[in-house]
Amino acid sequence: MKKVFKVFLLVILVIAAVFSCVSCRKQEIQYGIVEKGYSPEIKGTVKISAFNSAGEEGKTSIRAFASAFENKYPGTKVNVDISITDQNSTATRISSGDIGDVFFFWEEDTYSYAISNNALMNLTQYLEPLGIDIGNIYSGTMDLGRVNGNIYMVARDHTHTMLFYNRDALVSAGLSDPPKGWTWDDFKNYCERLTIVGDDGKYEQVGAKIDFSYGPGIIPVLQGWGGKWFDTINKHIDLTSENVVKGVGELIGLMEQGYLIPTGGTNEINAKYSNVINNRMRTIFTDSVFPELANRCKEYESYDVDWNVCDWFAYPVHSVGAGATGFGVYNRTKNPDTAAALALFFYTEDGQIAYNGQIGGSVPNVRSLALDEFWRVGGNENTNYDAFVSYPDCDVVGKFECLVPPEIASILKSQIPNVFSNHFSGRANYRDTLAKIEEQCNQKWKVIYGG
Repeated sequence: MKKVFKVFLLVILVIAAVFSCVSCRKQEIQYGIVEKGYSPEIKGTVKISAFNSAGEEGKTSIRAFASAFENKYPGTKVNVDISITDQNSTATRISSGDIGDVFFFWEEDTYSYAISNNALMNLTQYLEPLGIDIGNIYSGTMDLGRVNGNIYMVARDHTHTMLFYNRDALVSAGLSDPPKGWTWDDFKNYCERLTIVGDDGKYEQVGAKIDFSYGPGIIPVLQGWGGKWFDTINKHIDLTSENVVKGVGELIGLMEQGYLIPTGGTNEINAKYSNVINNRMRTIFTDSVFPELANRCKEYESYDVDWNVCDWFAYPVHSVGAGATGFGVYNRTKNPDTAAALALFFYTEDGQIAYNGQIGGSVPNVRSLALDEFWRVGGNENTNYDAFVSYPDCDVVGKFECLVPPEIASILKSQIPNVFSNHFSGRANYRDTLAKIEEQCNQKWKVIYGG
């Protein structure tokens, strides 16, 4: 009897082990390779994992998006999972396989998830079978999801930087609203005429406060005077060429004149701006993006200040920083066709109307919807909504991580602020800091690729 029991127990353990191995075995990797003329089978159930910190408005958007997809493709079911909390938890869930067939992530993680962690399915070959016209998508945000020329992340909206401004201050200075197509030189002139210094040497009003220490602000400057600051073919960073240095020098010069609050200013410098540095009514032009519109509107109106928004000024080589989070397909999905169709649904008019047509929606990333009224909300009757879709072909990727390998991007992100802080503290001229960053990046690139 004992022998029979032992045999029975052994059989149970073997069966349990087999089932355990089957359950823990990862799904086969999907590479997104389809033959020309392929017709995707868009049916069955897929799960989409979305960001849970967007509030009820964000939840409404993703649910409306899922519902529109189901209506577009009868026979499909989208399970909405609103549980992604931050970048670290997303990485953990990817590694464990506990992530949706389609999932939300930040644009700066595209390279890491696509290449370093091999977690994203290439969506490029699905564009034609699904009838996606990429010419109708704003290239600045679409390129955020490209790695080595292929699409891995689909932006959920179109976000480029623009300027809010205190219109009352312009009227007091005898200035008209910034014209469409205004330039860097125009901006400098406005800032000079809008800056007021009190008898005590402190600023009572200053032309602008813009953060140039991060990607969407500084990247357009690096190339705004014709600079070619990175080369992924020859694996090289160039921050010391004449055209790159020219752009940064122009920026530093306006800060030194006091017409633009210095990025990375010392305590002594910032003390001169103590009356204005945290007051958007006295810092006349401030940088922002569309999702801030409703809050800025309330703030200006609470001070009974007339305000508006305007285009980003044009550098000699017109460049405007763009960024957008989005969704990609987990490359171990069991339903690659439907998952690809769901992610790329963000690149259709129906998908954009569903997602960005809700309260709290943003600017659609589809060019053909630029003049539609459904997204033009959150401001007032005089808001210049055209500023949010102006010069789309001048949009440039505003994140270092989306342009160069993460090791290089990490150096740039951490060291670029030193260009300003070193200069204004007197520790090092901005040219010397640029040269030091360039050297550090190129040394790292040699290490990564073995020289």
